[in-house]
Amino acid sequence: MTEPEAPDVLVVGAGPSGLLLGGILAKSGARVTVLESRTTPNPQTRASTLHARAMEIFDSHGVEFAPELPWHAHGHYGGLPVDLSQVRSGRAGVWKCPQPELVRTLTGWASRHGVRLLYGEHVESVREQGGRCLVKTRTGTTFSGTLLVAADGHRSTVRSLLGIECDGPPATRVLVQADLHHCRLATRLFERRGRYTVTAAPLTPEITRVMIHDPHWPEGEARTLEDLRTAWRTSTGETLPAEPSWLRTFSDETKVAHRLVEGRVVLCGDAAHPLIPIGGQALNTSLMDAEALGWRVLRYLDDGDPQALLDYQDERSSWVNVLAGRLRAQARLLFDIDPAAAERKALVAENLDSDEVYRRRIADCLAGVDVCYLTPAHAVRRRLTPDQLRQAGVVHSASRVQRALVSDNGTSVAAWIRPDHHWYPVARDEARQDWDEAVLPLDDKGTEVTP
Repeated sequence: MTEPEAPDVLVVGAGPSGLLLGGILAKSGARVTVLESRTTPNPQTRASTLHARAMEIFDSHGVEFAPELPWHAHGHYGGLPVDLSQVRSGRAGVWKCPQPELVRTLTGWASRHGVRLLYGEHVESVREQGGRCLVKTRTGTTFSGTLLVAADGHRSTVRSLLGIECDGPPATRVLVQADLHHCRLATRLFERRGRYTVTAAPLTPEITRVMIHDPHWPEGEARTLEDLRTAWRTSTGETLPAEPSWLRTFSDETKVAHRLVEGRVVLCGDAAHPLIPIGGQALNTSLMDAEALGWRVLRYLDDGDPQALLDYQDERSSWVNVLAGRLRAQARLLFDIDPAAAERKALVAENLDSDEVYRRRIADCLAGVDVCYLTPAHAVRRRLTPDQLRQAGVVHSASRVQRALVSDNGTSVAAWIRPDHHWYPVARDEARQDWDEAVLPLDDKGTEVTP
């Protein structure tokens, strides 16, 4: 059976990145079908933290939350508190939104813009034929699109079918995370209890999220509820008071796919980069993927030139490799208990306390507002803040590159402004310096290897 009305773009995966991308494309006139293997939306709370850049993206595309999301001033870097209320953004701070609520909001928004969402469509094969990408699902239906975007998570079926591997250091530890309903536990934020690192914090008024790391757990082995209960009792002296609604074992895996573009298939979100979920970085990075990809897909649909997709691959791969290094640095601060790790964490804490420039760089990193891209021709400078966008007089939700004057350190500069609000001067100089400054090490003031 073949789908009767072929869309321009097939998106596999109805998570946050797939829904955001689908809506961005559909509201600019593209025909979009989203295929989801589950028969209903995933009820697991999973990720719950949104940072400034993600909220800016939602604002620019008209995604509204009702009621307003809870706001907090602080995030953390490797377990050390960081004030995010002063980053250069109209959405400075941290916003809490359990993933099912985010998916519900994005589903409604994308549907209003014409996205067709089909549940129970598990992808079994992907191939190209006659200038189209054909996807066959377990229901026996073959879907056809000009382009296929895989946004189907860190265990991506599409990525596996294409044989695309991921690069990065091997995982070295496992952690257990669980959500408990209507229970009372003392709040613990990355608290060291002997060899254990433990967290217990309210996710919503009804849900408490717990997480624990035991360095004695071997990597690659899933842990059970009894493992969690035993480790929690041993480390804190508390007995977990309820059955979890959700429990998972995850590793410190932090990798990036070898390539993000394969013919008419593009990887987006967790499918492109399995990252350890520290401080919401995996979710927020996936949303930025969708923003970075959307306007390029529209260009591709206009002229068929694959260079727009290859530019996405080059830019996002380079930056996500930088982010992966930062996440590995945070994991060292969070979980390692050897003397060298303790010394490193003390140094980072001292820098955060005493060095304003360092503190601002860490905050910008966590908020997602420091992204910079290096291409063979130029570096795209950090994104424009909402105030700078207003001053430049550009359209927030444009789907094409615009030319305008930008205020750069008090100087008016002729610039190209992209739909993802990154910009570069018409005279492209000092590109390498932009990039080098953007990827300076964050976890200490020594040397950190970056791609």
